[in-house]
Amino acid sequence: MRFHFKLHQVLEAARVFKSRMGIADIRVDFWTGEGVSIDELADAAIREGRIYADKQLVVTRTLVPYGLCFSGEIDITNSNALQQSLSMAFVRDGDMHLDVSGLIFCDISGIRSFVDAAEAMDEGRLMLHGLPPLLQKVLNVTGWSDMESLVLCHCPAVNP
Repeated sequence: MRFHFKLHQVLEAARVFKSRMGIADIRVDFWTGEGVSIDELADAAIREGRIYADKQLVVTRTLVPYGLCFSGEIDITNSNALQQSLSMAFVRDGDMHLDVSGLIFCDISGIRSFVDAAEAMDEGRLMLHGLPPLLQKVLNVTGWSDMESLVLCHCPAVNP
């Protein structure tokens, strides 16, 4: 019965996607700015999978540990998508792991989105895996690396 409910959500997602192209739909917990197949929608809605993709950035859900994996470039043109992805995967009371080892560029709007998500956490922590040294330096200089809810994790990156 649960699978039937999720399948209904995926079919509804396909209809919404075609009519609204790139607009968030919280009811089905996916968001995309590019065309995707129904299989990819099902993958994103039911289990691990791509929840956002544009020409510069791909955001994938991870389940063990729970979080997101980012690949590509984050700048002002897609920082709203980053914020949307973080809000959809957001957990208030537990740790959320973000694998950022696949980022090749991230400007201040992207860094600020990570910081804002960490500030919104009640008890858990935002765990940044694979943060490039230059971005670590930015977080250190600004003092954001001292936040209790933002952890620069040096363990191996999360598997997407």
